Amino acid sequence: MKQRFVLLTAFMMFCLVSFGQTTIKGVVKDSSGNGISGVSVQVKGTQQGTVTNSDGTYSLVVKDNSAVLEFSFIGYANQSFAVKGRNDFSVVMTPSSGEMETVVVIGYGTQKKKDLTGSVAVVSAADFANRPVVNAAEALQGKAAGVQVTSVSGKPGAGLSIRVRGSSSISAGNDPLYVVDGIPMTDISAFNVNDIESYFILKDAASAAIYGTRAANGVIVITTKKGKNGQSKVDLSTYYGTSSTTHKLKMLNAKQYQEYANEVYGSNLITDDMVAANNINWQDEVFKTGNQKNYQVAVSGGNEKTQHYFSLGYMDQTGMIKPATFNRMTARLNLNSKVSKWLSLNTSTLVSRNSSNDVTDNTGVARGGVVLSALATPPTVPRYKSNGIYIGQNPQTGWENPLGAIEGRYSKSANDRFVSNLGADINIVKGLVFQSRFGIDYKVNNNRTYVDPLATDQGRRDTGSLGRTNSNEWVWLSEQTLTYTQRFGSHNFSALAGWSAQESHWEQTGISASRLDTLHRYEDWDLMYQRASLRTTPATRGVDNWGLMSYFGRITYDFAGKYLFQANMRVDKSSKFAPGNRTAAFPSFSAGWRISQEDFMKNIPVISDLKLRAGWGKNGNQEGLGSYEYLSLNNFTNTGGVVPGTIAPASLTWETSTQTNVGIDASFLNKRITLTADFYVKNTKDVLVRIPLSGQIVSSVLANSGSMRNIGQEFLISTRNIIRKNFSWSTDFNMSFNQNKVTSIGFGLGRLTSFGAIYEKGNSIILAEGRGLGQFYGYEAAGVDAATGKQLYFTRKGDKVDYTGLVPEDRKYIGNAQPTFIYGMTNTVTYKNFDLSVFIQGSQGNKIYNGVRSETESMKDSRNQSVDVLRRWRKPGDVTDMPGVERASDNNTVVSSRFVENGSYLRFKTITLSYRLEQKWMDKVGIKGASVYVSGQNLITITSYKGFDPEVSSYGGGGNSQDNKNVSLGIDYGAYPQAKIFLVGLNVNL
Repeated sequence: MKQRFVLLTAFMMFCLVSFGQTTIKGVVKDSSGNGISGVSVQVKGTQQGTVTNSDGTYSLVVKDNSAVLEFSFIGYANQSFAVKGRNDFSVVMTPSSGEMETVVVIGYGTQKKKDLTGSVAVVSAADFANRPVVNAAEALQGKAAGVQVTSVSGKPGAGLSIRVRGSSSISAGNDPLYVVDGIPMTDISAFNVNDIESYFILKDAASAAIYGTRAANGVIVITTKKGKNGQSKVDLSTYYGTSSTTHKLKMLNAKQYQEYANEVYGSNLITDDMVAANNINWQDEVFKTGNQKNYQVAVSGGNEKTQHYFSLGYMDQTGMIKPATFNRMTARLNLNSKVSKWLSLNTSTLVSRNSSNDVTDNTGVARGGVVLSALATPPTVPRYKSNGIYIGQNPQTGWENPLGAIEGRYSKSANDRFVSNLGADINIVKGLVFQSRFGIDYKVNNNRTYVDPLATDQGRRDTGSLGRTNSNEWVWLSEQTLTYTQRFGSHNFSALAGWSAQESHWEQTGISASRLDTLHRYEDWDLMYQRASLRTTPATRGVDNWGLMSYFGRITYDFAGKYLFQANMRVDKSSKFAPGNRTAAFPSFSAGWRISQEDFMKNIPVISDLKLRAGWGKNGNQEGLGSYEYLSLNNFTNTGGVVPGTIAPASLTWETSTQTNVGIDASFLNKRITLTADFYVKNTKDVLVRIPLSGQIVSSVLANSGSMRNIGQEFLISTRNIIRKNFSWSTDFNMSFNQNKVTSIGFGLGRLTSFGAIYEKGNSIILAEGRGLGQFYGYEAAGVDAATGKQLYFTRKGDKVDYTGLVPEDRKYIGNAQPTFIYGMTNTVTYKNFDLSVFIQGSQGNKIYNGVRSETESMKDSRNQSVDVLRRWRKPGDVTDMPGVERASDNNTVVSSRFVENGSYLRFKTITLSYRLEQKWMDKVGIKGASVYVSGQNLITITSYKGFDPEVSSYGGGGNSQDNKNVSLGIDYGAYPQAKIFLVGLNVNL
């Protein structure tokens, strides 16, 4: 009886539970009637749900007939339906604004992504979230096809080399133009990356020609974050991290150095007592643990009429090599207000201060290069002399140890910047809008330098020195545009006409002093300057002005979103060229065909979208050109005479790039796979080249005599590999090929060899017709003579000789610093509340000239050497690749293929694991959302390069001529290496 009661009770409970349950079935399709797999079907407000099968079908048991089903899938608009007793829901998904209707910011306007006919890459804030990005341009590294971002140094706050579709200039600028909230500029180091919403890279001439004379190197349009209609919110973010060297080079210890040095000098130069007293690993003394901190608070929101975004940010970096530091404070205010139906006002304002303390790198020991000093200083040299004050020195050379470069000098700078843009939009009639913009960009720079009179070799020669420069620049911009947009049935038409004026005024003053009073060398800079016994008089002063006036227009047309056309024209007048030669026009044309919209494509379900693009246009380049380069200048001598200073042809004009681009945009398998491919040819004429004048008072003349060509291919593919209820995996991959060639230097010159100087060893780079920039040029190493131990080299006839038998004509091409291709890939995996992002980035096929090895394998004096010299030749018959010691000889250090290495690398740039805290926990404390994350940067680098870091460009930083920045690529001469970074961060939304 009891058993029957239990069974009856269980049956009744089953009936009660089953009562009200409904099994919902259906199929989810796209607009073409094809089933979509992986669509999330969720019961609103619960964890109950499923995903559609490969044919788009699904089945789901719903307990409550009042439930609401939510259908969501990447690339499609979310949809919701109430059950209300139904058991069949067949849903047609429509593309979301995130795909077909994405708005892309282009020059002086916006355009839907599906309607683009030019080559435009987009990098959004999500692509660089939770990365310790210091320079805003760094966010582009590995993220956009055709954009090469190289760090010129690993120092805190160091600059970057940005190349869009290769280099096209020799003596002018190669960096792109940045347009931030409508203001054109060439430097974005003052901007906080946390305030940036998106980057839009205009790569081809068709998309960039609207910027005319400054667009030849590509244009990067940046939009900052704006407030949105709705409840105000507060976003808090912070992170803290440590930085350290990725690895150290293996150098001789004290005992090994003793054997080596005594062999060089043939005497008991290094005694056992010296070895016992000091066995210092100078890399351990130089490379410490740095740190970086970042704090950001942003308040945003608004209503239908007014939206606001306000942020405060502070970032601080302490380098792994002291005293290198960098910090930045920023404040931003963005306002948008709809004053009336016909008038809207907006403003974007930034206030920023950057402060830094530099450390000398990319140079030799004698000139204070701290990295090379850490390698070359013998381990037997003490940190300080016996009095504990003076820095220990190498007794053979008189050079101080690395502490001299660290403690005995500084270069401190403070940069203040104010950028603001005020705009008004006036709706005249339906479809006709007048826009007026006025912007200012004001910069103030203060730099102070100091060299101690006792602690450094340079300071002892000059008995110390002081220097100060102060500069300020005021740039204003005024732009007015008129835009007309109209639709006639299937015909969509828009026209833009505009006018722009921009002017810059720059001033700089400088003072310097030497013969410092050693008793007062630790006083404040101003007091030290007053005590200096010898000053340069008078103080230096510089003034510079330039202006640009422009007229531009654009016509855009499409028929039914199927046939697309766009034409741009800009006419610029620049003060940087001689009167009568200041005006130039830059046109472009592009067209697109959305093939997937044709009737014959309807029955090919695998193709979701397919568009063919083609464009042609001209762009100009005046960046990097001085405001008065078109004038020949004279110099006054000490005796009152006048001699020529510069010679410039009156015909000086813009470099002009003509570019043809063909592209394909496609998506497949219900947009699970998207592909973009571009192919381009870019020819640049009137390239500025500094032509040497042998035997003249003036050493060179700047002329539009050269020409260059870049041919390239770019590929971007994004895939949604897995989409499940609690698990997803997506991949973004891009790869870029670029073949760069100098087609002419001009004046009958086939080559110029005065680039890439390695101190006391000659030039390592040649500029040659038929070759690309960054072409290494030197002698071909032929191994080590087993009989004599001398390094041998091939002559042009194929004979093997040591360096005494070489002549300059024996040099040949020994490698190219430009890569065959560059690439980047991001994998994003989400499981429940966890997100894992793995970003790798790399370069393939490039060579590096390892100038560090020419120092650490020279075996000619008392500098410390690499452990590789332990396998050096020592006696006749030794077979080795390392020559023997040769005191005071350059045989082992001449520029040759011996020091050219494979610079290819694959780097795990950033690995980030984040966790989104459970919302039910956050609701209890009134927090809208929060996440914590840990991240590592530069954790693993796979490379065969023997130096510190394969991402190197010793000539890419400040202090080098524009010519060397452009031509002398891929040289490592003691560059501050990239750091390995570990950090933990927190994001909170209130």
